[in-house]
Amino acid sequence: MMQSFQDFELIVVDDGSTDNTREIVDRYGPRLQYLYQENRGPSAARNLGVKHARAPWIAFQDSDDLSLANHLESLYRYTREFPDCGMVFGNGRYIGAPEHDRDTIIPAKKSRRLAEKGVRLADLFTKSIVRLQASLIARKVYDAIGGHDETLWISMDLDLAFRIFMNAPVGYLDQSLFAYRKHEGNIGRDQELRLTENIRVIEKLLRDYPQAYNLLGRTAVTRRLAYRYYRLAKGRWRRGDPTAARHAIDEAISLRPFHLKYRFYQYRWGRGERKGLIHGI
Repeated sequence: MMQSFQDFELIVVDDGSTDNTREIVDRYGPRLQYLYQENRGPSAARNLGVKHARAPWIAFQDSDDLSLANHLESLYRYTREFPDCGMVFGNGRYIGAPEHDRDTIIPAKKSRRLAEKGVRLADLFTKSIVRLQASLIARKVYDAIGGHDETLWISMDLDLAFRIFMNAPVGYLDQSLFAYRKHEGNIGRDQELRLTENIRVIEKLLRDYPQAYNLLGRTAVTRRLAYRYYRLAKGRWRRGDPTAARHAIDEAISLRPFHLKYRFYQYRWGRGERKGLIHGI
């Protein structure tokens, strides 16, 4: 609660923990509102928290990250200047050692460009830059688009950002507003789930908002989807699931039929299947 801006309510949602979370929260007194639900995932937990919130602006904070002191003040100041925005977000930094040879999650040059020239759908699409821990979202917009998709466990931030962008203005601040703790326990480390959800979210964007094709360009869309299917195929092959791997690489090729690398793996894995059949005979 060490925020320079203090006019906020704090809601803690316990998503089925088995430790002493309730006991710890109670030590902070009435300033914190504690909510418990059986384990239903991060999207459901966030929706529950928003349902009980009274404020017109919503900020999210994951349990293993740190909100910097300027977080709420900087974002709220922006909404006072631009009250019609659906969401404003900023940058974050890593806890401990830098990652990808940089200190911030969004590279410094790109961060400056987003602040100066505005956020495009392509910015959200190419690198999934939105971290809700660095955002402030208009409650009326969150409710209007149906909140978080509770079937998603990893790509829910990207999905929400897409839907907010397609329905309301989105702003950006060139400031680090939270500190991200990356460790092996992060659910985002689950590569299979991360890729399959990412594909679902992109397909959902294109299905619900056909105009996204024009904003992104068909080439960018097919390139990203095909690459996701290719990564999915390689992971499945390494885990010993050749049938699922071949299905994924076929999907990649259906999107980019002349991509030589994808064709190579299709041939290589198909050849391995034929050899296995012959050996079995």
